[in-house]
Amino acid sequence: MTGKFTFVILLLLTIFSCFGQQNLLSGKVDHYKTANFDSAIFPADYIDLIPGVRFTPTREEVDKAEIALAINIKKLNKNLINQTETPFIHKKLYKYKRQYFGYIDNDGSRILLINFFWSKERYSNSNNSLWLKERILVFDGGSYYWNIRFDLEKNQLFDLDINGYG
Repeated sequence: MTGKFTFVILLLLTIFSCFGQQNLLSGKVDHYKTANFDSAIFPADYIDLIPGVRFTPTREEVDKAEIALAINIKKLNKNLINQTETPFIHKKLYKYKRQYFGYIDNDGSRILLINFFWSKERYSNSNNSLWLKERILVFDGGSYYWNIRFDLEKNQLFDLDINGYG
C-alpha cells in the first residue's frame, strides 16, 4: 500500500511540474514595475509549495522589502556564495526580475518570499512572460537565480539562498 501511495504522489508531482502552474492561478498577478525594479506580485490563491497561510503582498510591502534589499544586501552577501562565475548579486541587484509571494509562518509573522532571476534569461524576454504567470524554479545557475525572505514586522531579510552550479 505504501509503495502505491508513494508512486501516485510522485506521478502527481511529475504531472504538476510538466504542465506548469499557470492553470493553477485563479487570481491576477500584479506586474509592478518601477524605475528601480521589475516585479510580479502573486496572489494568495496561487498554488505553490510555499509553507504557511498565504496572503497577497501589497505594493507598499514590496516597496518596504526593496528598501531593505538596497540597504542590506551587500552585508548579507558578504560571503559571495556561488558567485565566482556569475554576477555578484549586490552589485547587479537592478538587473534581476523579482517574484513576490506572501505567507504567514508558524509564529504568525508575515513573510515575503522574493524570487530573483537574471533579467536577460529566457523566462523574461519580450516574447516570454512566463515569469508573470508562474514561479520560476531553476536548479543550478549560480547567482543568476536566488531567493530571500523578508519579515514584514521585523523589517528584516533572512534565508539568502543562491543557486549552486551543476
